[in-house]
Amino acid sequence: MDNSGNSSTREWATPVPAGVAACIGGLILIGAAVVVANDPAGSVLLGIAGALLAALGAYTLAVRPRLSVSAGAPPALSVRTITGRRTYTSEHVQRIRLLTMRRIGRRAGQLEIDVVDDGARLLVFTRWDLGTDLISVVDELRAAGFEVDDDR
Repeated sequence: MDNSGNSSTREWATPVPAGVAACIGGLILIGAAVVVANDPAGSVLLGIAGALLAALGAYTLAVRPRLSVSAGAPPALSVRTITGRRTYTSEHVQRIRLLTMRRIGRRAGQLEIDVVDDGARLLVFTRWDLGTDLISVVDELRAAGFEVDDDR
């Protein structure tokens, strides 16, 4: 979890080492695609996988911080995407919900934020997006003044 230095603002993003590892892994797969050039199908599959993994790594490094919350009157959420940063005050946030579900024998969670500004949006974050346990993010959102539905 990143802290911007301001005690009233908290920020979350995928850890930098994970983004760098994805970029390096993508480059390794692209290199492997060149090495196995005598197998056209394998080379194409490795190239596509490498390009996608490198793109994922670059994306996670470009959209930092992914989510930040500022306590205040009124509290505000900022979400960073590839197209830029959007900030939503508490009046724009309709609902924040923490969902947990069982997937392949383990519990996985996601944080859903319904916002309304120029249109309705559903923002979905996972542990990968925020780089930390979602429960700690929920606790920070509550401390900032947001109401969070929790199905735990």
